[in-house]
Amino acid sequence: MTPQNRKRKSLLALGASLLTASLLALASPAQAAGEWQDGSSESDTILDCWTGQPSTGVTANVGWWSPTGEVPKVGEPFLLHGYIGLVGLPCSSGVAVVPEMVFDETAFGYPDEPVKWGINAIDDPTPTFSTDPVELTRGPNNGIAIASVNGQAITLKRGQIFEFQVPVVAKRALKGTATPAPSCYERTAGIAPCPVATSGDHLQVAFQVAGHGGNKTFVTPYVPLFAAGADGGAGGGGGGGQLGKVPSTTGATYKVSARKAGRATVTVRAASAPTGQVVVRDLARNGRVVARGTLTAGHHGVLRLKVAKLGKGKHRLVAEYTGSTGVQPSSAAVQKLRLK
Repeated sequence: MTPQNRKRKSLLALGASLLTASLLALASPAQAAGEWQDGSSESDTILDCWTGQPSTGVTANVGWWSPTGEVPKVGEPFLLHGYIGLVGLPCSSGVAVVPEMVFDETAFGYPDEPVKWGINAIDDPTPTFSTDPVELTRGPNNGIAIASVNGQAITLKRGQIFEFQVPVVAKRALKGTATPAPSCYERTAGIAPCPVATSGDHLQVAFQVAGHGGNKTFVTPYVPLFAAGADGGAGGGGGGGQLGKVPSTTGATYKVSARKAGRATVTVRAASAPTGQVVVRDLARNGRVVARGTLTAGHHGVLRLKVAKLGKGKHRLVAEYTGSTGVQPSSAAVQKLRLK
């Protein structure tokens, strides 16, 4: 069978799973049993409609989850996960989104289990999810694209998030970080995802975004994928079958004001030096990002950030560490404030 025919067969198999099965409620990563293995977080930039200054538009992430809490073995179902939220304030009414999964489809099969999805408020503690079918197409980058939900294009208003979970099984051992990562210029510039042939055992989700004035056509996070072979080993080292990331904890202190910029000190602790993105959100303002920075090894887990002026009233600040290829993400406790 040619690679083209294999891809077509994979798409039809996933389409049959989607269109014939009832969709179940989607559990958020924080509520699901076990540990979500998140990958990179990617964003675009817009001009804030109130201030006219550059700010984050959409933010997206991708990950996977094993129901056993260990690296899945070949033939064992696990979930691929992607989500995107509109956190900025564009002058448009929202953003149009088309998620496209880009990975080596020949390495996967699709169990007879439903795909789960939902659109909810970013800070909704009890999200609900539709059971309507989704439409699958071959995307512009030759991946598997979710073209619509309930027959309608996916459109997010500010403060909304779209999530999906796709059940898969690995047909071979997956080596994750032991294989080349999708680090091409096109992905970081927001032009296109990296070619599958140069991206090893990684899942990219190319979220095509439009209508909100962002500076990217595609926001494409990625995550390394692991599966243990017949000998029980996940090639490239899953640690004897254990998940390959160490846990982290995050704490934060704030000195903020209603009328001027403030400061936040975010501390991330892990057995390995934590690196990667840190954001501070105001959950009382639809998850608005009020501070952002990047941890490097030289920070030794402590990052000091400038916080935007918050305005009068109630605020709920939370610092989030998005994790790295070796360290799990974590969030600080929510801090409630009332500013005068």
